[in-house]
Amino acid sequence: MEFDYLQVEDVEALHDMALRDFGGVPGREKGKLEAKLALPMSGYGDYERYPTIEEKAAVYYYHLASGHCFTDGNKRTSYLATFTFLDLNGYSLLVDDEEVFQWTLRLADDSNRPEFEEVVNWIKRYICKYDYED
Repeated sequence: MEFDYLQVEDVEALHDMALRDFGGVPGREKGKLEAKLALPMSGYGDYERYPTIEEKAAVYYYHLASGHCFTDGNKRTSYLATFTFLDLNGYSLLVDDEEVFQWTLRLADDSNRPEFEEVVNWIKRYICKYDYED
């Protein structure tokens, strides 16, 4: 299956939107964002490190929340990037805002961060494919 991935410009625009709407300090550390955005596509030959939509979404969510790519707004950006990636590929998460808020806080907390596989399973629990009818 082929996926549409987020580009640096996409995530920077989501970050700018989050800061504009909710405040914060602009800026980012060069190189970190590029490295995190390469992860969902990583692999070699016919091997994909993260082959499923759930794993790829979890990579965005987990690594952007914990990776400190931006001076401020990392948690907001991770949430927006994850949901945007899913939307680009015809999926959504049907989960209430409070649960997303709590998960996002945990992902950014070095002392309480869930294991990556737990994030994948959480996404599997709430993911839903759009069902478009023409």
